[in-house]
Amino acid sequence: MTAAYPEWDYKGRDTIARVATKLYSKRPFPSRLSPLIFMTDPERVPDVVAAAQKLPQGTTIIYRHFGSAHKFVDAESLRQVTFALGQQLLIGDDPELAIEIGADGVHFRRDAALAAPSLWRKRCPDWIISMAGIKSGNYMGDLSILDGLLISSVFPSQSQSAGEPIGIEGFTQKTNDLPVPIFALGGINKDTAPKLLGSGAAGIAGIGYGT
Repeated sequence: MTAAYPEWDYKGRDTIARVATKLYSKRPFPSRLSPLIFMTDPERVPDVVAAAQKLPQGTTIIYRHFGSAHKFVDAESLRQVTFALGQQLLIGDDPELAIEIGADGVHFRRDAALAAPSLWRKRCPDWIISMAGIKSGNYMGDLSILDGLLISSVFPSQSQSAGEPIGIEGFTQKTNDLPVPIFALGGINKDTAPKLLGSGAAGIAGIGYGT
């Protein structure tokens, strides 16, 4: 992972990039995931290929198609772009599509039992596998099979699925308690990102990274 992201043109990119790099250097658990994860959203990121082309080398891109009729075309185009730019491509909760287009792995929906992640870890041991963190309760599966767990929402977020933010204290408690690389998601911008330093975060995940 390089120390800077000169091609990244999102607002607040310099601050967020520096934070991501520092988090990477102090990870409590090793992870194959980039410390900078970009998640697509059909409403906020209508052109996923153009977005990927603006992101720097080493970024992890999670393509979430939400059942789009164009999912194969978009995913295949993303695979070509991410391969050329040295980026990681994970498909959101769709292992079959990941196999079809040769993705690097899958990002699974939240599941306390880790049923799907465990199954596909056995079937595709070389995949990079991440999962959305559960909102409450305990995990009943083996978290060590994951390359990353995305916890949200850390800060107040406009996302409809964000829910009540847990704040830095709540997030830090999870990084202390759970034996897995944890990535912060929700409300990440140039002002909130520095607050993650010292939290135990393995990296930052987001959609817009706006101001």
